Amino acid sequence: MRSLAHATGRRQTKIRGQRPLLALIFVCAAVFLTALDQTVVVTALPQIVADLQIPILQLDRASWIISGYLLGYVIAMPLLGQLADRYGRRRLLLLCLALFACASLVCGLAPWLGSQNDLSFLQMLGVDVQSPCLVWLVGARVLQAAGGGAVVPIAMAIVGDYYGARGLGPALGLIGMVTEAGGVLGPLYGAWITQTLGWSAIFLLNLPLVAALMVPLAFWLRESAQVPTPGKEKRPGVDLVGAALLGAVLLCLSLGLAQEAALLTAGQPGLQARGALESAGARGNPLLLGLALLLLVLLVFVERRLQREEPPEEGEASPGGRGRWSRLSLPGRGAPVLDLRLFRRLSFVAAAVVSLLVGAALIIAMVDIPIFVATVLGETAISSGLALLRLTAMIPLGALAGGWLCERLGSRPVAIAGLLCAAAAFWLMHWWPLRVDWNQITLSTILGGWGFGLVIAPIGVIALDAARERRGGLAAALVTMLRMVGMILGLAALTSWGLGYFRALAAAFVPPPGITPFSSAYLDAYTAYLVAAAHTVYTTIFLVAGVLCLLAVIPALAFRESQPVTFFKRIPKEEQESAPVMTGVVRPSQTEGEAVPAPEPREGEQL
Repeated sequence: MRSLAHATGRRQTKIRGQRPLLALIFVCAAVFLTALDQTVVVTALPQIVADLQIPILQLDRASWIISGYLLGYVIAMPLLGQLADRYGRRRLLLLCLALFACASLVCGLAPWLGSQNDLSFLQMLGVDVQSPCLVWLVGARVLQAAGGGAVVPIAMAIVGDYYGARGLGPALGLIGMVTEAGGVLGPLYGAWITQTLGWSAIFLLNLPLVAALMVPLAFWLRESAQVPTPGKEKRPGVDLVGAALLGAVLLCLSLGLAQEAALLTAGQPGLQARGALESAGARGNPLLLGLALLLLVLLVFVERRLQREEPPEEGEASPGGRGRWSRLSLPGRGAPVLDLRLFRRLSFVAAAVVSLLVGAALIIAMVDIPIFVATVLGETAISSGLALLRLTAMIPLGALAGGWLCERLGSRPVAIAGLLCAAAAFWLMHWWPLRVDWNQITLSTILGGWGFGLVIAPIGVIALDAARERRGGLAAALVTMLRMVGMILGLAALTSWGLGYFRALAAAFVPPPGITPFSSAYLDAYTAYLVAAAHTVYTTIFLVAGVLCLLAVIPALAFRESQPVTFFKRIPKEEQESAPVMTGVVRPSQTEGEAVPAPEPREGEQL
């Protein structure tokens, strides 16, 4: 049977002559647009909370506007990548952009939809419908992420087919730069739109932008995936069960951590407010955590079973015959959503843990810094966006420096230095006074962004080195996905814990003597007390995020490469012509239906 490498190579020869620069420009535009929406709502959250009339003691529900997007992004990234292999990349790219646009429309119309539709039927599913507008917004954000989450890997695959091995490095570097630029400019863009047109316009403006992109993509972009002809070649399968279980695990774990974290402060001395917390909706549900653990075990079992049923490479013993388990996926022999064989290597496990902890700390900085500036300092949305821009703008610069330093110092010292810089930045944020000076904000955020940027390259280097060349794309995608998982869990747990702490502080308010209850003086004193309580909560969360960065130093000590790292190595021309293309979605060097075996671990590295 023909190999995908042979089929893809013939297709690439044809595509390369069909305006690859135009394809790169339009694909990068699609990546930039979807990358903007990853962070665009961060600076708009205070206005969204006010417009949707979310009570102050239930602000943790608003965090699902961000968590829902991250959840949909994590689930969609591997699943739609497999669907692109099955049905064609251009087709899936257009479909994902259409889904992104439709979900953006629902996001923009969420206030109107919430007032016109009764969602009480969702209560039987355990969905809180006290704010129907928020339910519409969160649900639409999940769908929006499902469309946007697949754009980056599909775009990498399309560019790989157009450029081949010779020009792939600069093209993928441009996509990476555009992705980071979208994340950097997203908060400032969202703040400007919110302050001038309102937060709904953030989503509604996506409609004409997507429409303007889909026209040239539909007419000028050629189908670059080698879509098999029915009856002649089998299409690669899709691991639907694995994707569904992964989403269920993350959802149950996020909800369980959020509900339990809100009660951790209830028993603190002087903060006996458990009844107030529970009346506000913060009821612990350990069953969710137990269900998440059970589903995680089932996910591991399913993924291991699918991997065992993959046929071995030539010269390897068969791990077992194929059974009926593959019927749980769409027809064909598709790769599992999670390649658990990578976790046999200690260095990859270390990179995965560091990525998870860094994601949890990074999302705290991305969310809490602009909210701190808006609520505690009382600044505008644009000022909040500018405060966060100091951090996000340093991340790509730190990543570039980290890659350069990895070549000269190795991954371990660079990763540890970046984590210590991020921890020091959070320590400085912990000591921000109630009326913090902008110079202090600038110093802390620049140091934090530099530290987070330094960590990016070492994590990628260790993941790629642990997986070796054959499965480098899968390893890079997995550590990126784990960073997103860390963002989901970190935002759910720390935000809910912080809100529980704030509720307890609010319940402990004692009015000054001689003030008539509910008078103007009483309300002024209570407002000032709440601002001080919010300041205490945010600075404490910053301290916890710093502790997460310090904890990440422990697995980073296990970083080691098997060989010197060279990022900008010149590839001989004869190797460029014969080298398979890594697209990030398919593995062209893999024969159809064959499994890529795990390379033998180095001595002392197998778990």
